Amino acid sequence: MGKVLKVLMPVEWVLLAFGALTLALYRAFGLQMPGQPGRDAAHGPLLFYLKQFITCLDLYALVLLGFIAVQVLQLIRANAWRLLGISWGPFFKNLVERFFLGQIFQDVRFFHSVLLMFVEFALLKNLIPHINPNLYDDFFVASDQFLCGGRVCSQVLLDVWGPGLLEPISRHYYWYYPYMSITAFIFIAAAPRRLAQEYLCAFVSLFLFGVLWIYAVPTLGPVFVKPELYSFMAGGEIAGLQQGLWGMHQLLEKDPGSREAVFMISGFPSLHVAVAVLGSLYLAQISRLLSWASWVFVALIFNSTIYLGWHYLLDDVGSLVLVVASVSFARAFAWRWPGGADAGPVAGK
Repeated sequence: MGKVLKVLMPVEWVLLAFGALTLALYRAFGLQMPGQPGRDAAHGPLLFYLKQFITCLDLYALVLLGFIAVQVLQLIRANAWRLLGISWGPFFKNLVERFFLGQIFQDVRFFHSVLLMFVEFALLKNLIPHINPNLYDDFFVASDQFLCGGRVCSQVLLDVWGPGLLEPISRHYYWYYPYMSITAFIFIAAAPRRLAQEYLCAFVSLFLFGVLWIYAVPTLGPVFVKPELYSFMAGGEIAGLQQGLWGMHQLLEKDPGSREAVFMISGFPSLHVAVAVLGSLYLAQISRLLSWASWVFVALIFNSTIYLGWHYLLDDVGSLVLVVASVSFARAFAWRWPGGADAGPVAGK
């Protein structure tokens, strides 16, 4: 057991600590752990984890196939004038030894950590009303009014963009989910091990440290506090999502111990913006083009989270502090993992 603990990545230590905290809190409040937010919640967290894990395996299989195709094409290109003389045996032997026997294990270990974090995050977020039932929306509404000329900041954006851009801005908001997955796979498949584990540590810390911020300053967000301002969204997909979250909130108000719903509403800080900024900072260490594309996404997600009423302006600005804290933590501790060599994970450079 001691040897296993010695080779744990820092992010795995973070997950162990927050896992212990999760178990202790649910036991203290006498609650059962729910599962997937909004669906199959009563089936528990294990099914939630397994569904995500299977999805990730499917995506990872595509990454593997792409990697193999690139390696084969590089070999053929290097031997273009003597195709019949290519020594395929040593090539595939090297592929198996350097990638399949070592790299797959590490990659699965990486995205297992990410998936476990999402389960812990959902479980911890569900406890917000139990940890701190106070709401601080009045302060954030006042801050918006101070910063945006006496109005909630989303009203200013509505004047700028108009209700006609609701659909494309809603799409920008949903791009967050593929952005998060693609960025994670980029680091798993294309970044040096050291950089990949540092990003992973910062990414997981961002969510789990974010929960502590949410416990300290819980808010609902403008769309739930001033729904009359967002009537222009009625009937849209985002409005349906917001109504579903509010429905779970009402169910849990009636029965705090229910496993049919998961409390998932929080404003400060904006983890959507934080994830995009974090990704942009780390992608800059891989590719300037990817970094610029990511910063464009930061601007889009910053706009959409406020326009759609999910967040106050301070939620998005405050998320930058969370990014700094998470990156600082990762850089301070990620190097401690014995397996964190600077070797490239795919090319084996």
